[in-house]
Amino acid sequence: MSNQITGRLVAIEQTAQILSKNGGNPFLKREFLLDATPYDTWTGERSQYENIVPLEVSGDKCAELDNFKLGDVITVSFTLQGREWTNQDGQTKRMVSIRCYKLEARKSVQQQQTAQPIPQPTLQADANGNPKDDLPF
Repeated sequence: MSNQITGRLVAIEQTAQILSKNGGNPFLKREFLLDATPYDTWTGERSQYENIVPLEVSGDKCAELDNFKLGDVITVSFTLQGREWTNQDGQTKRMVSIRCYKLEARKSVQQQQTAQPIPQPTLQADANGNPKDDLPF
């Protein structure tokens, strides 16, 4: 089962390089904010409770964010990753990251309408060029 969320891009951060402790290749990470505030299905009104979600991509996916601009509506497939460690004071700490592995642009309503034109009925004409129909009345 895939976790997905759809929303509008409100911020895209720069790619951060995190140096490896053992001298290997740096780890690439890029964060972005997605506005996933729900709308009422009946009235179309935006909820008064905002839902701005901080997400991140890593590795080769960092460059993929360059394909989008602020305001684009995207669907993000993600996984939750948790980590636990003990700090210098002996306290156990935990953190959760939302790692995205798939970013898809959503078509706007206008794009969907232009992508699939509505078929127009074809009317046949009689010898005088008047529309011909087969209705009995």
